[in-house]
Amino acid sequence: MLMERALRRLSVGQRVGLIIALLLAPLATLSAVSVAVLNQQEMAFRDSVEESLHTLLPLTALEQLLDRALVDELEAQSHESVPDFASLTENIDHSFTTVEMAGSSPDLLLDRLTAAQHAWAQAKPSVQHLIEQVTRASAGDDLAAAELSRKELQEAIRDVRDAREHLAAAVRARYERAAAMRHRQLHWLLFGWAGTLLAAALMISVVLRSILRPIRELGSSARRFAAGDMSARLQVRGRDELSTLAEQFNAMAIYWEQTHREVLAEATEDALTGLPNRRRILALLSSELETHRDNQRPVAVLMIDLNDFKAINDGFGHAAGDDALVWVTRRMRECLRQGDHLGRLGGDEFLAILPDTTQAQAHELASHMTALVAAAAARETARPTIGVGIAGAPEHGRQPGTLLAQADVELYASKQRTKAGRGDDLAQRRRAEPGTQKPH
Repeated sequence: MLMERALRRLSVGQRVGLIIALLLAPLATLSAVSVAVLNQQEMAFRDSVEESLHTLLPLTALEQLLDRALVDELEAQSHESVPDFASLTENIDHSFTTVEMAGSSPDLLLDRLTAAQHAWAQAKPSVQHLIEQVTRASAGDDLAAAELSRKELQEAIRDVRDAREHLAAAVRARYERAAAMRHRQLHWLLFGWAGTLLAAALMISVVLRSILRPIRELGSSARRFAAGDMSARLQVRGRDELSTLAEQFNAMAIYWEQTHREVLAEATEDALTGLPNRRRILALLSSELETHRDNQRPVAVLMIDLNDFKAINDGFGHAAGDDALVWVTRRMRECLRQGDHLGRLGGDEFLAILPDTTQAQAHELASHMTALVAAAAARETARPTIGVGIAGAPEHGRQPGTLLAQADVELYASKQRTKAGRGDDLAQRRRAEPGTQKPH
């Protein structure tokens, strides 16, 4: 997480360059190391072959010559060419000296070398004696030639063969150890390749995650936003191009959320009173009636109309009429309970929805609301009273249109009763006045 946060401080281009470097740098380093190791192994193998040839060839040649001498019993007595035993002996001594100088090498078995040296030390006197006899034989000393016996040849051959076998075993052990070391080097080289590539892959995955993760988050938030979730936001973690894009997305989301809220408010809210408008209050009525059909609980509606509202507009102006609408809205809200809905149908008409309310409870609440508004209007100027029509489900139906029609009928009847009551009161007051009584 800290690594990803640190990488988010780099630009996307810099991180792509880092990925390329993480790919090329290990490959270049491992290739150079591999070439160096393989070259070293090739040189060591070539040196080992040459050393084996130079070390074992003199002993092998001497052994073959002694075998030949054993077969033909030194045909050099018949004046044929005599093998150069002295030169071979010197070469063998030189080979042992060379190998002994390398005796401190960890890949050379000292016990094998010691055994070979001991065998050669035993064979050397016989070979030297053989050289002396060959020399006398080549000089025409028949007595010396007669002294050359098959037994001495056999002893010399046996000692030389032992020396060769021990020396060959030492060289072979040295070669096997060198081969094992080369195999270990190759194994470590393979492990180095695997470990380096794994580390590079991990680093590359972290770098790619720092690029792909914000892109996936951006795509997810964009899909949520397109699906209508205006609260979709992105977390800004760095200072790269993707962080800038996240900031711009958040700014755009905030702007569109505010715009959506304003448009939704304009579409569902009455601008003057703040109440749900006609569309919204009728939608709430449909929703409450669906709930009523599901749980069979009663629902009541109040159709409310302002009395003498036109007289307020005509006598005090439309600003006073708007103020009267806001005022009566506050009064009606004071009478409603939590869970009730109040909306403006249009003009001076309002609709109240009363869930879980019987007809008797609705009449009681309507009487209380009418009395409260009338009492408050009597204390102020340019304040209207209200008329209320009541309908309920299931008594008057379960469809919104049916309830509204019934409530409107009840409202009209209520207003007619109010007007009739006002006419009776006016007639009684006129009859009570002294000048209005008819003479007998």
